[in-house]
Amino acid sequence: MRREIHDQPEAVARVLESERAAAWDIGRRLRRADVRFVLLAARGTSDHAAILGKYVLGCKLGVPAGLAAPSITTLYRSRLRLAGAAAIGVSQSGRSPDIVEFMRHAARAGALTVAITNDPASPLARAAAFGLFLRAGPERSVAATKTFTTQLACLYLLAAGWAGGRRAEEMLRELARAPEALARALALEGGIAAAMRRARGVERCVVIGRGYPFPVALETALKLKEAAGVFAEGASAADFLHGPIAMAPRQAGRAFKALLLLSRGPGGGSMRRVGLRLRAAGVDTMALGPDPTPDWLSPFPLAARGQLAALHLALARGLDPDRPAGLSKVTRVR
Repeated sequence: MRREIHDQPEAVARVLESERAAAWDIGRRLRRADVRFVLLAARGTSDHAAILGKYVLGCKLGVPAGLAAPSITTLYRSRLRLAGAAAIGVSQSGRSPDIVEFMRHAARAGALTVAITNDPASPLARAAAFGLFLRAGPERSVAATKTFTTQLACLYLLAAGWAGGRRAEEMLRELARAPEALARALALEGGIAAAMRRARGVERCVVIGRGYPFPVALETALKLKEAAGVFAEGASAADFLHGPIAMAPRQAGRAFKALLLLSRGPGGGSMRRVGLRLRAAGVDTMALGPDPTPDWLSPFPLAARGQLAALHLALARGLDPDRPAGLSKVTRVR
């Protein structure tokens, strides 16, 4: 897991170089088809990358995007009307049966289909009309790390290609800074490892973000569950203030920790309010970020910090983060 975490600057740089032409071609086709909305189909870590796809498509292009519910078609056998839509399937392996089946249905229902996967020969790649590929190489650890950030790179490139023209070039220039931001985050490993050794007794954790950092909060919570065996939940700061904050006084002094994912974006105000209220209630908090990078790029360094936290908490607890109990690399559900 550690080696694959440290692969990320190079892996993301490789995606930005190798997939740009394909992203620009797909973007032209999306503009030509006058696509008005997007459904993203994914599971697990890929689901969190897809949620970030919602943010970048909405914030950068004004295109509404939502998460597909594959069981609508795979279990309930309902027919969706997807003329004027794009369907994007996101899967590391490209072998999740429900995602593949949903993408086939989407194509029959009139959607323009795009696969984002590590394997160009996978069933998902074959089911979609177009593909962007992670070029991440084998990922041996069960907990996905480099495939998450390369999925982000593909989704961000796709948004830039769809924008087209001068906006695309501006987005690409900023996106080229993502590998450097990842490298900065990885350079903080020693401090994160020390903090996790001090926190090795933690049994419950909440990971909070707002805006672009929110899907990374979901992903960091998943990594803490998978690698370190901690009961962790990801939350939006806005949602947390609407109710779950009430549990904070009852958790103070227990084996409970709050991780706050910070960026230099407009979500800072609500993150500060959450942090103040948690600390006032006596909850142990730890901030990850902000990194000196634009808000929309903050998921790259924040993801790396969260991955390092999960890795080193697992090691501090005497666990093998590469082989979590009861998990396998590919989950097959319909």
